[in-house]
Amino acid sequence: MEKSEFRRIRRYLGQSQGQLARLICVSPKSIQSFEQGWRGISASAERQLLFLLSLKRSGRDDGRTCWEIKGCPEDWRQDCTAWEFNAGRFCWFINGTRCQGQVQPGWKEKISICRKCAVFRQMLALA
Repeated sequence: MEKSEFRRIRRYLGQSQGQLARLICVSPKSIQSFEQGWRGISASAERQLLFLLSLKRSGRDDGRTCWEIKGCPEDWRQDCTAWEFNAGRFCWFINGTRCQGQVQPGWKEKISICRKCAVFRQMLALA
């Protein structure tokens, strides 16, 4: 996640740096450092920020699950954590999903695929 995207989402959420720091359990200095580019944005901070964004945006999507949007075959669904936990709108948040037919080994690999996906892009679109 780029510093400008982090800042844009924080502002969209209507949170000051201090308020967001409390929400995602980091120091206000960390938020400032993320936004200034002095420090890389940790995976946990990125995931929590995106989760808050998705909660704020819930109800603004078409309500379909990721497997419906992506047309995942039944055998992929059976081996996917998003399917297992009925998290078809939060597939990007959960590790162990079967994106593009295979499970990604970690957050960095997964989120790079998610950023190209219609499910994630729908959630990320700031109106």
